[in-house]
Amino acid sequence: MQSNPYQSLVSLLSNILEAYTTAFFLLDPKGRQLKLAASQSLSKFLPPRVSLPLEQSGILSQVHKVGQTIHLDKVHEAASNLAATVPFYREGESHIKGLFAIPVGDGAGVLYVDTKYSWGFNDKQQKWIHEIAAVLGELVSRQNCLAQQKTYGRILELLHSLDQATLKQSALEDYCNEVIRELADFLAAEYGFVAVRDPGEAHHYLFACTPNVPRSLTTQRFLTKQGLVGWVFQNQRPLLVTRLNPQSPDHFLFTPSEALPHHGTFWGMHLALSLGHAVVPAFMSRTPTEWSVDDQYAVSHVLLFLNLLLERFYFRDECEHLQCYEFSTGLYNAPTFESRMEAILNASMRDSTPFTLSLVQFEPWQLLWTKASPKEVRQYQMELASTVCEALPSNTLVGHLAENRFGLLFLGASPEEARHLQAHLLDFDPRAFARKTKGVRLKPYLSMAAFPQDGTRVEELWPTAYQRLYAAFRTKSDSAGQ
Repeated sequence: MQSNPYQSLVSLLSNILEAYTTAFFLLDPKGRQLKLAASQSLSKFLPPRVSLPLEQSGILSQVHKVGQTIHLDKVHEAASNLAATVPFYREGESHIKGLFAIPVGDGAGVLYVDTKYSWGFNDKQQKWIHEIAAVLGELVSRQNCLAQQKTYGRILELLHSLDQATLKQSALEDYCNEVIRELADFLAAEYGFVAVRDPGEAHHYLFACTPNVPRSLTTQRFLTKQGLVGWVFQNQRPLLVTRLNPQSPDHFLFTPSEALPHHGTFWGMHLALSLGHAVVPAFMSRTPTEWSVDDQYAVSHVLLFLNLLLERFYFRDECEHLQCYEFSTGLYNAPTFESRMEAILNASMRDSTPFTLSLVQFEPWQLLWTKASPKEVRQYQMELASTVCEALPSNTLVGHLAENRFGLLFLGASPEEARHLQAHLLDFDPRAFARKTKGVRLKPYLSMAAFPQDGTRVEELWPTAYQRLYAAFRTKSDSAGQ
C-alpha cells in the first residue's frame, strides 16, 4: 500500500493536464501552516518538503481564506511578482502561462496546478481539476476519520488495560504505578510521575512513577519552590513545555542534580484533594513530542478517576485516624489501645513472651478545670502526652485512656524491666509544670499489671492495674492525712 494516499491522484491529474507543477497542500491548523502533502513537478526549484505560513503563502492563502477558485490564464500580466504569488518555488519560475488554485474540503487544504504549455486551462481541464479536488477532499475526510478511529482504538485499549488492573485488587501504590506506566506508554513518554504534597508542607515526594525513574528520587523529599513539578504545585495549573532547554537553569523536574534528561517535552497537571493534599501527575519524553487533543483528553479523563481513588484513600486514612487516635494528643484512644493490648496478649500467649501494662494518671486534675479554660486544658493534655512519650523508649505503645490517664504497653518486658523503662516518669517535676498550669502541681501516679504473672486474660489484667492505681491514690491520701 502506498504510504502517501494523495500522491496517485496528484500524479494522475498532472499527467492528464500535462501540467508543469501539480501540488496539494494540507492545512496544519495548530501551526497555521500549509504543508505540501503531494506533488509532481518539472521544476528544479520546488523542494520535496514545503511548509508555508498561512498568511504568507501568496495565492494559496487567498484561496484558503476566501474559499473560492482562482484561475489566472495570463500569469505574466496578472502577477507582476511571481515569487510573492507562488512562494513555494524556492527561487521563482519563469514562463509560467497559467495557474489554477482551488480549495479542498472544508478548509482542509488547497490544490494548485500551473502550466507552461498553454494560456490557462480550458473548461474540460477545469472540470478535471474540480473533480480531483472533490475526491481529494473526500480522501482527506476519510484519512481524518481513520486517524480518529485509530486514536479512539488506542484510548479504548488504554481504558481496558486500566480496567484489568483494577481487577487485580493491588495495593494503592502498586495500582498507581501501573496507571502511570500505562499512561506513559500511551503518550510514548519515557518517564511518568505522581508527586504528592501533604497539607501545609513545603516539600513534595513521589507517590508513584514508571520503573525507569532513578531509585534515589523515590526516597527524597523535594522543595516545592523549585523545579517544574514544584511550579505546578505552586501555581496550581497545568504546565506544558514542548521543548526543554538543557541550558536553562530552570528546566529540571525536581532538583538540579537529578539523574533525568533535561531535553524533550514535559507535561504536568495539578489535582487538588478535599483534605488539602495536592497531586501532580507529570510526563516527560526524551524527544520533543506533540500530544493530540484527544490524547490529552484521554489522559486527563483517566487522571480524574485516579484523583477520586486518592480522595478515597486519604479520606479512609483520615477516618481510620479519627477512629483510632485521640483528637487532642494524637495517641491511641481507649478502644484502640484496648484492642491492641488484646492482640498483643494473644500473640504473647502463642509465643510465650511477657509484656507489662502500665497506667499513669496525673492528679489533681479536677482542680485544673477550676483555673483554666477548656482550650488551655487541652493544651496541657498535649504537653503531658509529649512529656510521657519523651520519657519512654520509642517502641512503647502509648494510649490516651482518659483526660489525665495514659496506658503504656512494654512488649517483652517484665515488671522490673518496665519499672526501669518508665523511671524517667517518676522524675516529673510538678513545680515546673505548675508555672504553666496556674499553680496546680500535677503528680504522676503509676501502676502495673504483667503477663503472665498477674493474669492471662484481659479481664484479669485491667482490673489488677486499676486496683493498684487506686491503691497508689489511697497511699498518697493516707500519707497526706498523717
